[in-house]
Amino acid sequence: MIYASRFLRKTRPAMVGPDIFWLKDGLARLGLLTMTESSWEFDTQTEAAILRFQRLHNLPVDGVVGPSTFRALGTVLDGLSAGSESSGELQLTTSNYPTCLLHIDGGRCLLHHFSQGHLQGSYPVALGAPDTPTPGGHWAVISREANPGGFFGTRWLGLSIPFGAYGICGTDNPESTGKKTTHGCIYMINTHIERLFPEVPLNTPVVITGPAATGRMLEPGVLPGRDIQRIQTILQALHLFTGHPDGRYTPATASAVASFQRLESLPISGNVCPLTREALEKSFDIAIGSVRP
Repeated sequence: MIYASRFLRKTRPAMVGPDIFWLKDGLARLGLLTMTESSWEFDTQTEAAILRFQRLHNLPVDGVVGPSTFRALGTVLDGLSAGSESSGELQLTTSNYPTCLLHIDGGRCLLHHFSQGHLQGSYPVALGAPDTPTPGGHWAVISREANPGGFFGTRWLGLSIPFGAYGICGTDNPESTGKKTTHGCIYMINTHIERLFPEVPLNTPVVITGPAATGRMLEPGVLPGRDIQRIQTILQALHLFTGHPDGRYTPATASAVASFQRLESLPISGNVCPLTREALEKSFDIAIGSVRP
């Protein structure tokens, strides 16, 4: 499964955040957008630039930035930066410890801070909910922002995950940590991330481990599961499924999926492949007005 942390798009009030700043900075580097001095808002100009980018790269032209658009934008920007130090997936060895390394323990919802291979401290964090998990892997810090505000608390550390706007950010709700409740981002208590922030420079390796979230093709005959229940819940919110979300891929479920595919001009199969799953998650976020990271 691939999620986008949050689907960036035009809303009222406008979506604001460091993830949008990164997006707009990338579009400006491609000559598709003129940056203003303080450019953290997803405005009409941003939407127009995204629509143009999507047309140029044969993406669904909807002005919404989800995993496919994130991935394409990252690939193009990496091409511009060819020959420079990569901000993508890192290869780490125990014989060459970086000055700073962050390890996110997805099993215990903890962030471990290492310096020169020595543990400096551990902090409770909130991670992605089962339906919107935090992606595992070896990543890097690609942006740092103090006082981003809103959902992002007092500090933001953007990560190099290529298919979404993921990062480590603050929260003023201590009770949210130690759980899996976010849209994919990693929440730390504000006082904790403020303590950690000065120790984490750009390009710091970030290793995220824990139970892997793997997707499967959903079609009639597959075993029941939470992933099917999630699809049924989304289809119900979109007024395409009237049954009970029981986690079984019934003919009624397949019919509702086919109806959704028809509405979205997707290949009509009645099965849920990654392309349909992404479209369903995007439509669900828009339908319920979700903008949290």
